[in-house]
Amino acid sequence: MANFVSALVPEEEKELLFKAGMLSGVWTLFTDGASNVKGSGLSIVLKLPTGSVIRQSIKTSKLTNNEREYEAMIAGLELAKGLGAEVIETKCDSLLVVNQVNGSFEVRDDRMQRYLDKLQMILHRFKEWMLDRVPQERNSEADALANLGSSIEENDIFPGTVIQLSMSVEINSTSLTWVWRNKYIDYLKIGKLPADPKESKTLQTKAARFSLDEKGTLYRRTFDGPLAVCLGPGDTDYVL
Repeated sequence: MANFVSALVPEEEKELLFKAGMLSGVWTLFTDGASNVKGSGLSIVLKLPTGSVIRQSIKTSKLTNNEREYEAMIAGLELAKGLGAEVIETKCDSLLVVNQVNGSFEVRDDRMQRYLDKLQMILHRFKEWMLDRVPQERNSEADALANLGSSIEENDIFPGTVIQLSMSVEINSTSLTWVWRNKYIDYLKIGKLPADPKESKTLQTKAARFSLDEKGTLYRRTFDGPLAVCLGPGDTDYVL
């Protein structure tokens, strides 16, 4: 978290930030979705109580309008909660989704009900939450990021790009069990290095991009975004 704050906040604000408490206050989340012939895109614009902003453009497989809105909101709320948010104000330009979540509209589709159940489960992890509909013209930043995500070709995605998979995609999760993370954890915790000098040097170089929190969770620093959690056995099925 300290590394994340350092990358996000100007030097003159850091001392005040840590004294005041980064996690206090209302976090504001804007989300949107877009589609074209290349696929679908989701967007997250997360405004922290400090005034800093996290922006993510996410590439997905082809989704319907309502699926995109739910997927974007789920991804944004998971990000906010993972960073420690307790009070969240979410803004979305979909009248249908906002009213379904707030209980004004009935959900008649089984798939949408699954999305709604998932979303409500995440919302209940916050101390307080609000969901409001925002006119599309006031959601222009999220709209632009969603269009960017939908326009990216799969071959153009760089390593580290966030990929949000829809619930309809079937994947063999055994290939996503990241046992490699253990060597980074051992090195960062106790300084353990491989016996081979070449492997040892490589590990030390790569480990500079990783960090551990006080609970022993491994994170990888991304170029211009938040810390990415390194998943372990048993985690991947839940995330997918």
